[in-house]
Amino acid sequence: MMALGLVALMLYAPGFWWGTPRATAADRVQSWGVDDVTPLGPLAEIHNIIHPKPDRNLGYPLMHPFLVAGAYSPYLGFLWATGSFSRPSATYPFGLANPVTSLRVLAGIGHFLSVLMALVVVLSAFDAGRVLWGSQTGTLAALFAMTSFPMFFYARTGNVDMAVLCFTAVALAATARVMVGPLTAPLAIVLGAGVGFALGTKEPSVASFLSLPFFLFPLQWGRLGGSARLGSWSFWRTPALTALAAFVAFGLGSGLLVDHERFFAHIAFMRGRVAESRVGEVAFVTTYPFTWSGHVALVGRLASLLMDSMTLPGLLLAGAGIVATLRKEKTQALFLLPALTYIAVLFLSARIAQLRYMMPVAFTLSFFAARAVTLGWNASNGVIRWGSAALASVGLLLGLGRGVDLTYAMVADSHYTATRWLDHETHPGDRVEYFGPAQKNPGLAVSVVSAPATPYEGAMKRARVDSAAAEEILAGWAQRQPRFILIQPDYTNQGSYPYSATCPPAVYEALQTGRAGYRLAGLFQTERLLPWVGRPELDHPDVNPPIRIFERIPAATLRSDH
Repeated sequence: MMALGLVALMLYAPGFWWGTPRATAADRVQSWGVDDVTPLGPLAEIHNIIHPKPDRNLGYPLMHPFLVAGAYSPYLGFLWATGSFSRPSATYPFGLANPVTSLRVLAGIGHFLSVLMALVVVLSAFDAGRVLWGSQTGTLAALFAMTSFPMFFYARTGNVDMAVLCFTAVALAATARVMVGPLTAPLAIVLGAGVGFALGTKEPSVASFLSLPFFLFPLQWGRLGGSARLGSWSFWRTPALTALAAFVAFGLGSGLLVDHERFFAHIAFMRGRVAESRVGEVAFVTTYPFTWSGHVALVGRLASLLMDSMTLPGLLLAGAGIVATLRKEKTQALFLLPALTYIAVLFLSARIAQLRYMMPVAFTLSFFAARAVTLGWNASNGVIRWGSAALASVGLLLGLGRGVDLTYAMVADSHYTATRWLDHETHPGDRVEYFGPAQKNPGLAVSVVSAPATPYEGAMKRARVDSAAAEEILAGWAQRQPRFILIQPDYTNQGSYPYSATCPPAVYEALQTGRAGYRLAGLFQTERLLPWVGRPELDHPDVNPPIRIFERIPAATLRSDH
C-alpha cells in the first residue's frame, strides 16, 4: 500500500502549483482553473459566516472551503507571527505585506491538499479491491484508478471534485468491508462520515449512495440470524450509528449546523440553476433535452467520456469484469450499484455531461477492470490469459502516457511563457485588455494596467457579439489605445475557435488582418510531449491554451503602410 501511495504522489505532485495566481492587482487574485476556489474562496466563506453579505458564493456546500481553510491555518499563523498579515481586510491586498507571494503559497497549499486527497482515492481503491477479491485485484484496481485521466488534472487544482471523490472512495471502501463482514461500530462511523462529508462537499454525490441501504441491510440481517433479529436493537444499532454519523458529517460539512441561512440559500440557488440549465438559460452549459434524440446523444456522450477517463482497453475490461462477476460472484457484483445509480440520476435529472462528472463512475469501474484481469490471468485458456494481460498493459500505459502528457502541458503551460514575454516587453503604465474572466490571463507586472475590452457577466449571460458590439470595442480601442490585446479560449467556448465567446468574431478578424490597428506580436502554446497518446480534452481549455498577444501598431507605421 505504501508503494502505491508513493507512486501516486510521484505522478500527481509535479505541477500541483499549476494555475496559482500572480496577485499583482485586485483583478489577478484567482487561480486559472474553472471553479478553482483558491486562494481566497475558502477564506471568504469563513469571513462570510462571521460577517454575512448578500452576494456570497452559493455554488457549493462548505465542506471543501472548511478543509482548505484548515490547511491554510499554519501558514496564516506564520504570517501573523512574522507581521506579514497584521491587519486582515476584505479588499486587496487583504492585509498581506506581500500578496503576490502569500496568495501563491495559499493556492499551492490548497492544490497540494487535492494531491493528498487523490492519494486517499488510490489507497481506498486498493483497500476495497483487496477486501472484495484479494491483493492482486486491489493493486490493479488502484492502478486503474490512479491512471484515470481526470485524476491527473483534478489532483492539482482547488476544485471540489477531488474532495468529493475522496470521501466517496472512503465510503465505498467501507462499503466493501461491510459486504464481506459485519457492520461494526467503527466501520459504521467511517461509512456514515464518508457519505455525509461527500454530500457536504457536493450534494449530487448522493446518487452514488442511493443503493447502499438496499443491499447492505439485507446482508447485515442475514448475518444476524434473519427476521427474528429484525426488530432487535442488535440489528439497528450499527445502521443507526451510520445514519447518525452521516447526519453529523453532513450537517457540519455542508454548513447546515454552522450557518443554516447560507445552507438554505445555497439550496435555493442550486434549484434555480438546475431549472435554468434545463431550459437553456445558462449560457455556456450544454444540456440534453428529454427526447429520444436527446437520450441517444447523452448516452453517446457519457460513453465517450468514460472512454476518455479509462481508455478503450480499460472500459472493455470493465465490461468483461462486470459480466464475469454477475455470473460467478453475485455478492461482489452488488458493488456496481453505486455507479449505476449515479449514472441513472445523471441521466434522468441533471442531463449534463462533463468529464469530471464521470470520476465516481470510473472509480467503481476500475474494480471490475481489475477483476477481469485477475480472472483472465488465472484462466487456463492461453488466449484469455495473455489477451487480458495485453489489454491491461495497453490500458494502463495509455492512461499513464496521457497523464504524463497532461502533466507536461501543465508544467510548461503557455501562461508561463506568455508571462515571461510580457514581463520583458511591457513598461510601467502600459495598458493590457482582454476578453472573458480576468483570472485566465498570464501574469502581469504590478505597474501594468489591465481591463476587460467588453463587460464580462459570467456564465449566465452571453455577451453581445454583433457588428454593433464589435464596432463599439474597436472605437473604444481607438480612444483608449491599449498597448496589448490578449486573446485566448476559455470556458465560454462551445467550439474550436481560439477566442473567448465574449469576443465578437468581427473583432478577432480585425485583429488578425490589422484593421483594428494591431499586429500579432506573439503566439504561445507549448507543443505536446506525447502527441501519439491521443490525450482527451478537458471540460474547459484551461491547460496550455493558445494565447495570442496583439500589439498596437504605431501611428507612423500605419501611415507609411497606407
